[in-house]
Amino acid sequence: MKIDFYIDVIDNFWDLWFAINLASIMLKDDTNYELRIFSNDENLFKNMIKWDSLLAKLSYFDLSKIHDFKPNNIIFNFFDRKIDFSYLNLSWENIKLINFWYFLLHRWVENLHLTNYKVKNVEVTHFIPSLLEQTWWILINKCEENVNRDDFLNFILDKYNLFFSIPKSSKIVSIFVYKNTLNEILEFIKTRNFEDTFFFIFGFPNLDIKIDNVIPMPFIDLKDYQDFISYCDINFVRWENSLVNSLIFWKATLWDIYKENNDAHTEKIDDYLRFLSIMDNYNLDYNQIMLDFNWTWVKKWFSDFINNQNNYKVMFESLGNYINKNCNAYEKIKKILKF
Repeated sequence: MKIDFYIDVIDNFWDLWFAINLASIMLKDDTNYELRIFSNDENLFKNMIKWDSLLAKLSYFDLSKIHDFKPNNIIFNFFDRKIDFSYLNLSWENIKLINFWYFLLHRWVENLHLTNYKVKNVEVTHFIPSLLEQTWWILINKCEENVNRDDFLNFILDKYNLFFSIPKSSKIVSIFVYKNTLNEILEFIKTRNFEDTFFFIFGFPNLDIKIDNVIPMPFIDLKDYQDFISYCDINFVRWENSLVNSLIFWKATLWDIYKENNDAHTEKIDDYLRFLSIMDNYNLDYNQIMLDFNWTWVKKWFSDFINNQNNYKVMFESLGNYINKNCNAYEKIKKILKF
């Protein structure tokens, strides 16, 4: 089956990451897929797939030259990118286009998700990744089976030429947050003794810091990062893809949401907390932690969350079970397209 992926990378490389992640899941399920990636950052694309022989089957093309190609009958359009009907309507064949939106938890997405319309030969279906009851669709990634944490960490450290020794009993924390938040966290780590805790910093490979238990990570590929957070005890994340991946693996998670100029992030946090509140075993204290971590007391809640992670263990286990049981987007995509 031949499918085109259209991804416009503007200022967020997670757009491309999401698309490649979906492609990876599809190829693992069926290697007969023929997938073409049309995007505008080939170097980023190569960095994301260079370690993965399966993803080497992806064909990359410049998005700006899309009119030089006849479109395939199935197209995935990310993320609500403007649809060029004048181009697609030139094909006399019927086209099914899945129009992916960003991850949302607003209640109104249930009314828009899977709605469709047709423009001449192109049928467009809206697809909104979400955890809400009438959507339930996000990408589910499974970590490597039968690999213990210490072996995995040694594998990653060796693969990326990182010369650290991590004691087996250590607590492992991944940190992929925005710069201002990271600066506060690092200042706090300098003044506190987080005994037997190692902090792996993502997103800032050139970070110059001399703290023995803080490890700046290089740019690592898609699969390695997803597997890495599955082995951590705690994950501090920023983008939605990191958030849902951490939750899938039953991990204690704090979300450093991007602060948008139009204050849309305040609604996103409210929606996230409202969604969590309907879960079994919800811990009300987590509300205050999420709000304060994002607005006022980053240092205080960073420390408290690490030291008291077991207080939220039951909540995150319940949430992870719910997501893994109900929210497999790829299974739903197959049904939509009648694969």
